[in-house]
Amino acid sequence: MIDDIESFKAANAGALAKKIAEARFRCQRCGKCCKSEFGDNTVTVFPSEIRGVMQATGLGWLDIVRPNESCDMDDNGEYHTFEWALRKKNNGECRFLENDRCTVYEHRPLICRSYPMNLDAGHLEVELYECDGVGAGEMEEADVRRMAETLLRRQLTETMETVSLMERYEPFHSNVPKPADEKVYVVHDSEGFRRVVMHKDGSCSFI
Repeated sequence: MIDDIESFKAANAGALAKKIAEARFRCQRCGKCCKSEFGDNTVTVFPSEIRGVMQATGLGWLDIVRPNESCDMDDNGEYHTFEWALRKKNNGECRFLENDRCTVYEHRPLICRSYPMNLDAGHLEVELYECDGVGAGEMEEADVRRMAETLLRRQLTETMETVSLMERYEPFHSNVPKPADEKVYVVHDSEGFRRVVMHKDGSCSFI
C-alpha cells in the first residue's frame, strides 16, 4: 500500500505543485485556524491519526477526540455519526494549541498539514478557507512540493477511509438502556463502530 501511495504522489505532485505555488501561501503562525473565534476550527481525524497522537502524547482516545456532532438519532435515542473530531478547550481553541503553537505539530492530522488547501476531485481549492497566509508570500520550492504530496496523501487516505467505513458499516440498534439525560453517540469509522456517552461536563466514555 505504501508503494501505491508513493507512486500516486509521484505521478500527480508535479502538476499540483504549480497550482499551489500560484496561491503564494505563507503560514503566518498566528494560530487563527485553531481558534473557533475565527471560524469553524473542527478537525476531523481518522483512527490511524488518533493512534499517532496517542503514541506521541500518552493520552487516551477520548482525551484526544470526541464524536462529531450529529442530529441523526435512532429509535433508542442514540445519535449516529461518522469519524471523530479533535477535542477543544472551553474557549473553543484546539486542545493542542498553546501560546499559538501546536503541541503535537509533528503528529498533527493531514487536514492540519494541508491547511488552508483542499483537493476536490483533483481540483485545488484555496479560497475555501479564510487564511491570512494566502497571497502573503512565495513558498520555498521544497515546501510547495511537500504541500502537494500532503494533499495527495490526504485525498487518498480519505478515499481509503471512506471505502473501509462503508465496507464495515452496519445499521446499529442498541437494546442497552441509554443513560438518563446524557447523549449517546454511535461513531462509525473504518474500524467499525463504538458507543460513546457524552457527559454533561463535556467528557466522554466508552460504553
